Amino acid sequence: MTFTIHSVRIFALLTALLAGAAFAQNSSATATSESTRVAGEYFIQKSGASWLYEMPKKAKGRLTITSFVDWKAGFTLSLGKRTVSGAWRIKDGAWLERSLSRGEGEMVVLPGIMSVGTRWQAPGSLDTGSKGLSWYEVISLDAVVDLPTGVQLTHCLAVLETSSASESFTHYYAPNIGKVGLRGSTDWIYQLLEFRPGSRAHAE
Repeated sequence: MTFTIHSVRIFALLTALLAGAAFAQNSSATATSESTRVAGEYFIQKSGASWLYEMPKKAKGRLTITSFVDWKAGFTLSLGKRTVSGAWRIKDGAWLERSLSRGEGEMVVLPGIMSVGTRWQAPGSLDTGSKGLSWYEVISLDAVVDLPTGVQLTHCLAVLETSSASESFTHYYAPNIGKVGLRGSTDWIYQLLEFRPGSRAHAE
């Protein structure tokens, strides 16, 4: 039987979804109700996990968890010609990020518990490259994202980022997968092509 690249990517993504669902059953991070979500639903805790993204003009982006030690995930994000790195962890339920590209200290990626209208302020996100502080607001818990592979993801978290320059971006996260897309005010900046869940969990 012959598989096209298109069908292989769909198969790989569906396999990852099933693997993610199995992982979620063993995770303590679960939604508290139909009207709330928790950050841990979107945080992948395995070294080797990777995300391949499609960008405009046939460019590609890649996010990789390079290590997961002492409950901290080291990561590298490459978008076009730009590469940044940092570390993630969950603390008091919130998904925190530390990267010199955003400044000193830890910044909130996602609060511990979220509902539509939840807002917070933090430096501009790594993938938008926005300077200064941005406002973030949860605008949907059940957004639908149609991927370039033909796969449709439902029940996605949508977070609107408004930069200090009044630029708007929407970040999309899928449960047990993580970041699946970033959209600007008029078009997609990147969308998920392939997700690999990794195989190496926490190490001391």
